[in-house]
Amino acid sequence: MKQCKVRFFILGALFVMGAHLALLGQAAPSPTEVPSYLKGYEDQYAKNPRTAAQDWYRDAKFGIFFDYGIESLLPGGAKYFDGSFSSREDLEKRYTAEKFDANALADLAVAAGAHYICFSAKNGGGPYNFRSAVAHPNSYDDCPAKRDLTAELAKACRSHGLGLFLYVHWSIAQSNDEVWPRNQAIFRDWLTQYGPLAGLWFDTDSYYYKPDGKSLYPRASEMFSLIRSLQPQTLISWCHGVTGDEDYITYEHHFRPQSQFDFVPDEVKKKLSDKPVEIITTMQLDQKGGRGTKMWTNVNNAYHRNADEVIQLLAVARRNNCNLLLNSGLMGDGSINPADERTLREVGKRLHANGWPAPAAQDSTDTTAEDR
Repeated sequence: MKQCKVRFFILGALFVMGAHLALLGQAAPSPTEVPSYLKGYEDQYAKNPRTAAQDWYRDAKFGIFFDYGIESLLPGGAKYFDGSFSSREDLEKRYTAEKFDANALADLAVAAGAHYICFSAKNGGGPYNFRSAVAHPNSYDDCPAKRDLTAELAKACRSHGLGLFLYVHWSIAQSNDEVWPRNQAIFRDWLTQYGPLAGLWFDTDSYYYKPDGKSLYPRASEMFSLIRSLQPQTLISWCHGVTGDEDYITYEHHFRPQSQFDFVPDEVKKKLSDKPVEIITTMQLDQKGGRGTKMWTNVNNAYHRNADEVIQLLAVARRNNCNLLLNSGLMGDGSINPADERTLREVGKRLHANGWPAPAAQDSTDTTAEDR
């Protein structure tokens, strides 16, 4: 009887996987086929896909992070619930994504002069923005959107020649026995069903470095090996680094020398010393001029950076030989905030007319603001 149940389970899993692949219209990427975003790097790719992707990344300079989840529905954003709902399940019932337009987001990124997009496959309170047999609630099976938003954006990025990075929430990054089967399945889904991925953007290394953190992440190296076995060009970042085998470092809001972070072991710092660096910051603030709370998800009545401020951010990034990843929290219906769209289009016009800004004379000095 147990053997019959196992057979039925395997057949069911294969059916779900086949149905999902048919839905996406995208098989696992061929390791010999050069992804569209790596056009111009074919020779390097033939020799070593990973180093070709790192060369592309250094040249890319600029990316846009589109953050979207149930907290996007709240006027005050992630930390300021407004009392108009009774539970997260109630919010999920409003998650329609009716104006989420992957092609429009890709068009905007290209118009802004960006070369890659990072997307919150799952962030904060969720849901998972992809169809999954193991991750619930998700935007396809469990929400009124009934859409695989990640699949739509992956397709749009391919057609626009943009690299697509997926944000890896800390809960998906964990690899202890309790969650590893599920999280391993998620990584396999991402890397076999969504075409070539430019990268996986792991968040919250502070959890890893807590006293008991490594017990929650015992298979970090095994996870990296799985990713590279499925897509060798997929870049990996995990904030300041946890194994040293990451492909680039990401700092929030400001550049700081890696030597300042005492919690990162010296052997990890040494392995990362010549890797690319990225600064991520937000377009939404509570004060003009880059000051005040930095807001990741949509917040009504927030201040939005203008084109002058974004050009200055690019100039500071160039001063430090970094990439800039600029976060825009999508609105509750899945559309981009009109203020961010205006700014990004104006930035693109200036970059097209004038080229990349000269390196800034000095770094930003505002290092006191909290996140929200």
